Amino acid sequence: MGRPRDTEIADRVLRAAVDLLREKPVGDDFTLAELVARSGASRAAIYRRWENRQAVVVAALDAERRAVTHIERDSVLESLVATYDHVLADIESLAGGQRLIDQRLALGLRDKALQQAYWERHVSRRRASSLAILKRGKETGEIRVDVDLEVVLDLINGATYYQTVVRPDGGTEASRARVREAIRMLFCGIAA
Repeated sequence: MGRPRDTEIADRVLRAAVDLLREKPVGDDFTLAELVARSGASRAAIYRRWENRQAVVVAALDAERRAVTHIERDSVLESLVATYDHVLADIESLAGGQRLIDQRLALGLRDKALQQAYWERHVSRRRASSLAILKRGKETGEIRVDVDLEVVLDLINGATYYQTVVRPDGGTEASRARVREAIRMLFCGIAA
């Protein structure tokens, strides 16, 4: 049967990986030797928990993200607005969260395999719950049946990302208001 895995080791390795990513220049990640030294875990212990170093990097990039909490309102539009407002507040509350966002962008642009792994393990999971809200909109007749919901979600997430990462006033009430307005404007184009 073997002995149970020590979750404390995995937690310690993940914390060390996050700390290393925050300390590194944007676009640089850590070596396995650095991770071993920082975490105090052996290479074997790390490889028992992750298939390779890249998997640790991908896990660390998402370690502090929380699952998207959907806020139900009377309409799909207001549910989306409330949910994204909550998501933005959640991102802004994370200490050092912006640094990990910067690292996700830079490392993903540099390494397509890392970008693919991050998409499969983290982004697609978060998108599924947002797509469920949009699908409900088709079912209730709030959204036209011919609308491509993946495109709608890309547009909403693009506006959110732009307001969070690109604009210098990201994280302010003004940036959150622009995301709310972008969702409302987009909804005008997809409403049944």
